Amino acid sequence: MALFVITTVLYWPATAFPFVNYDDQLYVYQNPEVLNGFSWSGIQWSLTAAVAGNWHPVTLWSHMGDCTLYHLFAGGHHLTNILLHSINVVLLWLLIMRLTGSFWPAVLVAALFGWHPLNVESVAWIAERKNVLSTFFFFLTLLAYLRYARSLKPAAYMLALFFFALGLAAKPMLVTLPFVLLLLDYWPLQRILPSQEALKDGTNRGNPFLEKIPFFALALADCAITYLTQNKAGAVGSLTAVPITSRLLTVPVAYLMYLEKTIWPANLCVSYGFPRSLPLASVVVGLALLIAGTVAAWHWRSKFRWLPVGWFWFLGTLVPVIGFVQIGLQAWADRYAYLPLIGIFLVIACGLNELWRARQSSHVFIVLAAGVSLCLFLVLTRIQLNYWQSGIVLFSHAIAVDPDNAAAQDLLGTAYNGDGQLTEAIEHFGDAVRLQPQNGEYQYNLGRDLINVGKFSEAEGHLRSALMQMPDDPVLHNTLGVALMQTGQPVDAETEFSRAIALQPAYSKPYLNLGKTLLKEGRVPSAITNLFIAMKLEPDWPEALESLADAYAAGGNFSNAIATANLALGMAQTNRQDSLANQISDELSAYKAKSIPSPPK
Repeated sequence: MALFVITTVLYWPATAFPFVNYDDQLYVYQNPEVLNGFSWSGIQWSLTAAVAGNWHPVTLWSHMGDCTLYHLFAGGHHLTNILLHSINVVLLWLLIMRLTGSFWPAVLVAALFGWHPLNVESVAWIAERKNVLSTFFFFLTLLAYLRYARSLKPAAYMLALFFFALGLAAKPMLVTLPFVLLLLDYWPLQRILPSQEALKDGTNRGNPFLEKIPFFALALADCAITYLTQNKAGAVGSLTAVPITSRLLTVPVAYLMYLEKTIWPANLCVSYGFPRSLPLASVVVGLALLIAGTVAAWHWRSKFRWLPVGWFWFLGTLVPVIGFVQIGLQAWADRYAYLPLIGIFLVIACGLNELWRARQSSHVFIVLAAGVSLCLFLVLTRIQLNYWQSGIVLFSHAIAVDPDNAAAQDLLGTAYNGDGQLTEAIEHFGDAVRLQPQNGEYQYNLGRDLINVGKFSEAEGHLRSALMQMPDDPVLHNTLGVALMQTGQPVDAETEFSRAIALQPAYSKPYLNLGKTLLKEGRVPSAITNLFIAMKLEPDWPEALESLADAYAAGGNFSNAIATANLALGMAQTNRQDSLANQISDELSAYKAKSIPSPPK
């Protein structure tokens, strides 16, 4: 109860935090299927859906459940993450207790896991629900497997397999779990290379290798699904984008970084950019540390069987995200350490336990060291948590840690854009483009906001640069068409709007913009056709109805113009779009007088 309460109180301020513009919109507040809440149709959709390049239906079910309970109250979504993390802390304590029979080492492992600043990202980020949820099933799997290993009851084995399947469907990070089971079979279960004591009491029963075949089969299937889904979404970095030499050199540096931030958790942030160059010293030190740790684990495996278990737990569970298969642009991330750090915490706790037993004089030192470390982590975790109070604060901190982080610059620009601060948004989008001019998304974001402040010629250049990277993006073609229309290039604008329609026929905005363009050129029948399609695609769109009324009037059909304008006026008033409502009201007066507002929009 103490572990649960302290952890919950530690993270409670997050219940006052909003969503952030970093995948939260994909998983929750801009995902119509999730916003509809938990339903049978939603469950069916989730089984084949890929969100943010990931297949994880169980995670989507949890977000749907939150939307059913809290709708768009972000505090409720945060609360679910906090409770899952607090439950995970208790489950980990229970697991280590049952594995080792040692009370205080189990408390220390659970407390380190629950209160370490590296784990803030997994808890405070709503979109990272998949991490705390999959870990919940990870611990349930190990607890069920532990019961099976000690009783060989088929029901316990099937329960472990069931929890594992749910965990994989929450996040594919769990594909290394079968290896963790083998590590536990070595110690403390002693089903692999058992000690003489284990042989005497009959612990070495069953075949620990054959038992893992179904687990490995599930893991391989999930690996295939994940790779295909990520590759289809364009999230898997090619060897051209991230060469194999860079990937291999990044591995020891990444392991070194995780160990360093475990011991000294400073300069943590939400997004670490892929390094342009890797210092040779970091590569050498990281590689030396990996070799030294592995040699030490092997050398002392007989005396301290927990040492190779903890060390290889850390090394192995990080393999899916260590960079062999490059996912996204980050070299590493705090959230990736959520499960692997348990291995390091296990080594620390068991090592201190051995020291406690060997030397009575060390008791005071151990108590002080553990107490001071945990108190320090509590303070640092609360500080790190406060960076999640808004997207602007979060990404400003990421840039303070690494000013050359293009992704963080772009995300900060998006946060400012959502807050209506376009000048600041353009500044940071510009920094992102300066750092990575080949990134089409960054170029698009800058071009879009330049349009919003009326800098159409400047926007055109950035949008054309974006088009070179994303030639089949209908939104980009539509936005470029707007810039071309505003710079007096109606023919080129018409081409871009038509291309957007061809790429996505159900996309309404290019029909509206094409209709406006044709209307300005005097091609009234074609304009009416496109504006009518825009209105059909979005019946509650007052802007489309207002333009359609304008086109009817331009063609001399004032009765239709009046009827359509009345509909548009009602919608604008309902939506509290006062400026648009006033404009439509003026136009309606002109239509009733059988005159055309000049100039036509």
